[in-house]
Amino acid sequence: MKPQHPRPQSFGAALVCLLFLLAPCAASQTPPVFYVDVQGKSGTEIGRTLGGAIKQRFPDIEKRYDTYLHHLFDRLGFEQGIAEQVQAMLPNIDQRYRDEMEGIASRWQISSRDQPGDGYLSLNEYWLMQLLADIGLRTRGSGFGVWGTTSASGSPVVGRNVDWYTDESLRSLQAITVYQDQRGGIANIGFAGYVGMLSGFNQHGLFLAHLDSPLRQPDSDPAAYHAIFFAIRRALETSSRIAAARAQLTGKQYASSHNILMADKIEVQVLEQPRASPPLVRTDSSRYRASNPWNRPEQIAVVDCYVLARSPSNCYDSQDTLRWQRFRSLARFNAGDNPARVTDIIEIMFDNAHPPQAIFNSSSVQAMAFTPANGKFYLYATPVSGVHEPDPHMLEFSKLILPVEPNTRWSELWYLPMLLAAIALSVGLFYHKPEISSGSTE
Repeated sequence: MKPQHPRPQSFGAALVCLLFLLAPCAASQTPPVFYVDVQGKSGTEIGRTLGGAIKQRFPDIEKRYDTYLHHLFDRLGFEQGIAEQVQAMLPNIDQRYRDEMEGIASRWQISSRDQPGDGYLSLNEYWLMQLLADIGLRTRGSGFGVWGTTSASGSPVVGRNVDWYTDESLRSLQAITVYQDQRGGIANIGFAGYVGMLSGFNQHGLFLAHLDSPLRQPDSDPAAYHAIFFAIRRALETSSRIAAARAQLTGKQYASSHNILMADKIEVQVLEQPRASPPLVRTDSSRYRASNPWNRPEQIAVVDCYVLARSPSNCYDSQDTLRWQRFRSLARFNAGDNPARVTDIIEIMFDNAHPPQAIFNSSSVQAMAFTPANGKFYLYATPVSGVHEPDPHMLEFSKLILPVEPNTRWSELWYLPMLLAAIALSVGLFYHKPEISSGSTE
């Protein structure tokens, strides 16, 4: 299903959308899309602009995040000392991202008290949301990709499901944030106010997504590790190909063990990155563990464990084993009479055989697909109720990252958003409801 509302057709229009309407331009039944101009802006400036827009769209966002953290703590039994763990990791996070967090928080109502469930959000609690994967939350998911002659288009197609524990408050905050500058931008697929990146892509067609892969290891000093979601964002901001992103990601140590699903305009790979062990790159022709065979040319899958022969063995959960087997049974595409189309990848990501261990299951909060060659993105976001539609579908976002003319100098066009806004307001061209943007639908 394609979005029916028009979307901004220029960078200036996107700025009008964000800075003048001060609300994400999307219908309430789909994740809002926040566009923010980052050209020449400091992290604090970016955060203040974005924080104001988010607050306009979600006036009680602080309470929603606090409610989620309260439910999460009750469920997982987190012990005291979380704030200390969070503070210990902050020095390893890029200052620009910390400034952006502070800028966002400056536009929200932030409490000085760390007490999940009190109806308020403290700065430590907001940071905790950014670092959940680093301090123990099971950020489950799965993914699948094809490329080369096995792809009907001859270029990669990648799919990815996010299987987080969520409640209504967090599901209601699903959002897409596009950071746009004169070179292009990055799209952050996640939640409003989420500065790190769980899933995302850039103008070059590079796609990165985090998946859990826990090891039974003792806790370690959080001050010695980097935060993986911020590392993913940094890689997307500075890389155009898998190799460059991989070099960025493997140059740091992380508090969590995980997989990174990676795709660009040429291929799809998985980075198996166990804590305190060397990271390994997995392709379709890698040496797999005997208990997790693959043998599927130009196709790859990923679940919440490692399957390379040289990686630590951690496929303890029957859900991982069953999903892996299911992916392998579905991965029967070939260059001859059965090449994979985008619709095939979407169908796989919605496969619900063998519940509750299905690829698409009751915990799947997002299902997505991406084609790096043309930048088309497809997203299913679970309803706030958490109950999947009987016949779920993904919305198509043709160009989330706005095209940039090669000779355009945005610094010389600073007046354009104000001019467009003034003209539009004077002739009554704006909608009564700010519902224009990528992927919007009623």
